[in-house]
Amino acid sequence: MKLKEVLQGRFLNHPLHPILVTLPIGLWVTSVIFDIASLVTDVPARGNIYLQVSFYCLLVGVLAAVPAVVTGLAEFSDIPANTRPRMIAKTHMTLNILLFLGYVIQLTVRDDTFRTAPSVSPGVFILNLIEVAVLMVSGYLGGTMAYKYRQQDAPRNVRQLASLRPRALFLDWNTI
Repeated sequence: MKLKEVLQGRFLNHPLHPILVTLPIGLWVTSVIFDIASLVTDVPARGNIYLQVSFYCLLVGVLAAVPAVVTGLAEFSDIPANTRPRMIAKTHMTLNILLFLGYVIQLTVRDDTFRTAPSVSPGVFILNLIEVAVLMVSGYLGGTMAYKYRQQDAPRNVRQLASLRPRALFLDWNTI
């Protein structure tokens, strides 16, 4: 099996990219929640704890995004050129590159203050909100490729997979 096929999840009969994006997305959204908590708490020490959790959510999210990026590129390489899905994939990829860079910038800006500040600064908080909004748009585009254009099935036909598995695993809707 080629490296590209491994990165595409062929050994699982399921693409890896949608599985791997859940961790960075969840962590980045969670960082906003902890930023809000740092702003609304009336105990500065507690606000700083929330700020530290937010920082580490961002950090682990950036680290977890690396394998998601690699598997996304492997999937991207199979999308036919000059097609609507390819155009959507390019937009999705561009947004994700900007997001990744934005989160790295956020980590750099926060690195000086996250251990001592009582709450997130307004500028960094607004940046985090903007990034989560862009993340939602990018996720929508990824979902469009997966569900509307069925890109996850392009290299692995579902009917072909169904024939490889025991019939008992599939519910026959015609008999219900």
